[in-house]
Amino acid sequence: MQVRRVVDGRRQRGEQRRDQLLHATLAVIERDGVAGVSHRAVAAAADVSVASITYHFPTLDDLLVAALTWVAEDLAAELDGWASELGAQPADELARLVEHSVVRRRGRTLALYELYLYAARRPELREVARAWLEPLTEIARAFTADPRKARLLVAALDGLLMQALIGAREVDRADLAALLEVLR
Repeated sequence: MQVRRVVDGRRQRGEQRRDQLLHATLAVIERDGVAGVSHRAVAAAADVSVASITYHFPTLDDLLVAALTWVAEDLAAELDGWASELGAQPADELARLVEHSVVRRRGRTLALYELYLYAARRPELREVARAWLEPLTEIARAFTADPRKARLLVAALDGLLMQALIGAREVDRADLAALLEVLR
């Protein structure tokens, strides 16, 4: 006897709505920061009723935690295995990663730094905030076998990303080559 699995359409629609709300929350965070997130602001960005949001995320805290966790998981999935794809020009690869983070995925990167700050005030979010550092540390380990130097490279990349996000500096291949040289 073969058991046929029935797909629950309501569940699937609920998951799609949840994703829509998380995307809208990310858009609000990108535009206004965590402080700008409200059920009304997300409802407007998603073009849904406030009741729809509170059904999926009863409190604002539930919404923020879900959105920021979702963003961190997205980055971790994207970077998984990236270190094994490094070519002969590691500084070029790091420059590509920084450009990708600051230009193509700017909203997500801004949300991740918002997560950092939010986690500084919310201990239960600290593990989520740390989780996105693991794929970056894996990439750093491709440049050095020394765990301390790998952590320092991640910290330096954090600073470079933050400075690039606020427009304080352009990060180029020469900066990254110099940083890699220091770590040798």
